[in-house]
Amino acid sequence: LLLLSLQKCIFMPQENNIVFTTLDKTKWLELIVNSYQKYNIAGNNVSVYISFSDSISVKGLTPMHLATLACLIQFLSDQGWEAFLSHNNQAVDDYIYNDLRFSEYWLGQKNHVDANQSTHVFNLWRIKDQEKDLYAKNVEAYFKNTYFKNKDLSAINLSLTEAFYNVFDHASANDNAFSLIMYDEDKHVLHAAIADFGIGIVESVKNYIPSISCDKEALLKAAENNFTVKSTDRNKGKGLDNILSCADIGRLCSGKALLVDIKGERKVYDINFNFPGTLIYFEVDLSQMEDEEVLDSFEF
Repeated sequence: LLLLSLQKCIFMPQENNIVFTTLDKTKWLELIVNSYQKYNIAGNNVSVYISFSDSISVKGLTPMHLATLACLIQFLSDQGWEAFLSHNNQAVDDYIYNDLRFSEYWLGQKNHVDANQSTHVFNLWRIKDQEKDLYAKNVEAYFKNTYFKNKDLSAINLSLTEAFYNVFDHASANDNAFSLIMYDEDKHVLHAAIADFGIGIVESVKNYIPSISCDKEALLKAAENNFTVKSTDRNKGKGLDNILSCADIGRLCSGKALLVDIKGERKVYDINFNFPGTLIYFEVDLSQMEDEEVLDSFEF
């Protein structure tokens, strides 16, 4: 089964052409959602061509852009479409095809591969239940060994692990869930995104509390400390609040609502599209991490 062919194609049929023309996060997500709705039918192996205009820069692509793009590609594959990367923006094409090696996730059936050149990128990872704890620990260990020796980076592990658990506790994503992490070496800021095309936090909360009909209200409820929809025995109700509390800036997008948390101040907004599943993206300033406490002796 051909899941993704990242080939350099010149001919692009208008009716099956997805063109990203801006890095504006709202407009990017609108195109993701519109494409999701358009191709939410059996594809019957018909080709869909994904391309990027010259206005898209490699430097401007964030984990949010790339994780949601991966979800869209997986969705097209699941629906029976064949996705192709069209040759339009040489720099972005090479970045996705040669550096981030996207094709290996579909043609190669891999859940994670290292980036070829971008060492500051913790490359795309298809979130698998049995691997989520190990992946978060590997990210923490990388930072400790590479950038921040003797620093307490447990907040990274906590934020990622809670986000991954959320995917399996709420999403029912059926393997359409991806994470990507970048590190800004100049500003010492970690950027992370976790996206899935599951049922979504908003729908999960509304199913659990039928009296809640507003997406904004559902998203605020989901982010409350100790709130749980009791979807699994392991769900202790602290996941989303922990993610937001550990981040300097955190965002949750689900359904027609967006929650933004900036250093503990939370606001929720209506959005003019209906995001399928859940998108979590956050930033953590690693320069503020405290020194790791080392115990030289123990007394009993």
